[in-house]
Amino acid sequence: MGNGPDTTRRKIVQLLSGSALLAGPVAGAQANIVLSGFRMVQQENVMLHFDLSFAAGNADLFTLTEPDRLVIDLPNTSKAESIQTEQFSQGAVKGIRFGSHGPEKLRVVVDLNRPVSASFRFVPRQGGQRLIVDLGVKGNLELAQYKARVEEPASLRNVIVAIDAGHGGKDPGAVGQRATREKDITLKVARRLFNRLKDQDGITPVMIRNKDTYVGLRERIRIARTKHADLFVSLHADAFKRKAAKGSSVYTLSLKGATSEAASWLAQKENEADELFGNVALDGLSQDLKQTLLDLAQNSTLEASLEAGADVLTELKKIGAVHKPNVEQANFGVLKSPDIPSFLVETAFISNLQEERKLNSPRFQEQLAIAIQKGVTGYLNKRAPEGTYLHASTG
Repeated sequence: MGNGPDTTRRKIVQLLSGSALLAGPVAGAQANIVLSGFRMVQQENVMLHFDLSFAAGNADLFTLTEPDRLVIDLPNTSKAESIQTEQFSQGAVKGIRFGSHGPEKLRVVVDLNRPVSASFRFVPRQGGQRLIVDLGVKGNLELAQYKARVEEPASLRNVIVAIDAGHGGKDPGAVGQRATREKDITLKVARRLFNRLKDQDGITPVMIRNKDTYVGLRERIRIARTKHADLFVSLHADAFKRKAAKGSSVYTLSLKGATSEAASWLAQKENEADELFGNVALDGLSQDLKQTLLDLAQNSTLEASLEAGADVLTELKKIGAVHKPNVEQANFGVLKSPDIPSFLVETAFISNLQEERKLNSPRFQEQLAIAIQKGVTGYLNKRAPEGTYLHASTG
């Protein structure tokens, strides 16, 4: 469920031992989109996650009674052979079935033990989209929390969120028309986000910098890894020569940037590789296999980064304009950690006079912190790393 450093190392160990299966989705004869994965998540509400090979863009949901069922129609979609009918012994969902409904349409039937009020949304994932269906009924959260407290109190830990205030020290970042410096704004918002997250059960925030000092891009990644971060959030303020440009943006690392970074890691000294992969020895492996292992690790990290970024962008849309409606991908150096899901928030355009005023407003700084906090919390409620209190509490 999680995608932190421990999960990445575990996946690489599985690959080295031959216990992981490498398989890509096989498209149907007529459908272009493939349902390649499904799982049910018990959190505050019962959630159904459907992994699709391409951006589906739409889904039709409706309910039936006597007996209660939820029907999900996915146009232009087929399912992978590995996706089979499932039955559940308790909870709101009795079982789930898959079948075709007309040409190029996959029908998913969720058999229910009670009526539901379902809603859905799409979030980006590496190689496609994830359809998240919220059944609107409570999951087994209280039971999971009880088990976590009674059965495993000593083995669980908090999720670590690294907060990176962009620029600093000799690097002021962008400068607004009224001389507002990006490095000052990012530090103020970072401190507010820190205070928000530290009051949440199950989360420990850490600051990459907490004063006006310069920290190199690689050093920021190193600090996050030293702190055993499970998520890396970098804060910035955008600038553009067109003064009217406005709105918040969220970025993750591009695929091109990830590929070049994997090659860079392979060129590093052995002790630096050990720092990344723990006790997983890469010695004796061919260069191609090493590259494959790193690519797989980064693909998993990129998928988690996209999902976390999308959750934050959803919250930012509630407090003001966004520059782009979807998470963007770019080759930002600070996002290049192969094992820590990372995203960058451009809070607003400091080059826009109106937005520069907003960025200097404590009220807007707090709104930004709250939006990012809600996005981070929403993501962690779905994808908290194994071995954490949040993972245990979401079942």
